[in-house]
Amino acid sequence: MRILAGVGAVTRPPRRAVVTVGVFDGVHVAHQQLIRTAVRQARRINGTSVVITFDPDPQTVLHPSSAAPALMPLAERLRCLKILGANHVWVIRFSRQFARLSAEQFIWRVLIRRLQARALIVGDTFAFGRDRRGDLAVLQRLGPAHGMRVIPVKPITRDGLPVSSSRIRRLIRDGALAQARRLLGREPMLYGTVVRGVGRGRRLGFRTANLCLIPHVLPPRGVYAVMVEAAGRRWRGVMNLGTRPTFGQGPVVCEVHLLGFSGTLLRRAVRVALLARLRGERRFPTPQALSRQVRRDILRAQRLLAAQPL
Repeated sequence: MRILAGVGAVTRPPRRAVVTVGVFDGVHVAHQQLIRTAVRQARRINGTSVVITFDPDPQTVLHPSSAAPALMPLAERLRCLKILGANHVWVIRFSRQFARLSAEQFIWRVLIRRLQARALIVGDTFAFGRDRRGDLAVLQRLGPAHGMRVIPVKPITRDGLPVSSSRIRRLIRDGALAQARRLLGREPMLYGTVVRGVGRGRRLGFRTANLCLIPHVLPPRGVYAVMVEAAGRRWRGVMNLGTRPTFGQGPVVCEVHLLGFSGTLLRRAVRVALLARLRGERRFPTPQALSRQVRRDILRAQRLLAAQPL
C-alpha cells in the first residue's frame, strides 16, 4: 500500500483510479464495505483503489470544543486500510482553508484534476464540500461529465440503525463491548505506549505494564479481560482502567497484567483489545483485600481468554 501525505502529494494520476472518501474513524463494517467495493471495482478494470482520508478529523478543526474523541489514531487507521487491500491511501491534512472548498471545487481539484478518477464509491448519505452542501445528487450530476462513474452503496444497519462511528463511540463509553464489536467487525481497542510506573502492582504481587494512552474513546472505569499486542507478539491479560481508589483518589491510569509474560515492554507501542468487562472500579479496605480480588480477576480472565489464540 502506498501512502500519499498532503494535498500536493499526488503528482501523477494513478492508473484508472477507483476512489472512496471519508474520515473512516474506526474502519467499522460500513467503512469496510465501501473500501472493499472500491478494491473490487479497481481490480475489475485493472485499476488502482484509492482511499482518501483526512487528518485531523474535520470536526476537531471546525468544532474543536464539541468534537468527539477518535476511535483510533491515524497509524491504526492506515493499518486497517492496508489489511482491506487499498492500493493507495491519500491522507489530506484538513484545515479551515481546505474546508472552504465548495463541492464543485472538491470534485474538480481532488477527484478529477489530481486523480482522474474513473469511479467514486460513496455511501448514499455522503456529504462533502463547504458547509457539507455536496451530496450524492451533486456527484451524480457532475461526475459523469468528467468521465467519473458514481457508485452509491447502501448503508449497513445493525438492530435497525445505521452503523456509524458516533454510535460506536456511545456504545464503548457505555461499556457495551459486544454491541460495539458487532459494529466494528472486531474488538474495541485501546492504543498507547508502555511507560515506567511507581511499582505498586509489583508490590501487590502482580507486575503490570503501565500505559500512556493515545487520546481516544475510553470505556467505563473497571477491570477487563484483554488481548495485548506488542513487539510482534500477543498475550492474554487483565487491564485496570481507573483512579486506584484503594490508594486515594488520583488521575485515571491504565495498567495491564500480562499472563505468562516475563521481561519488559518499556517504551513499546501496544494495542489492547477489550474482550470483556470483569467488574467496575471499587475501593478496597486494604491492599491485601485488593490483592485477593486481583487474583480472582486473573482466574476469571484466564477462563474467558483460554480460547483466544496467541
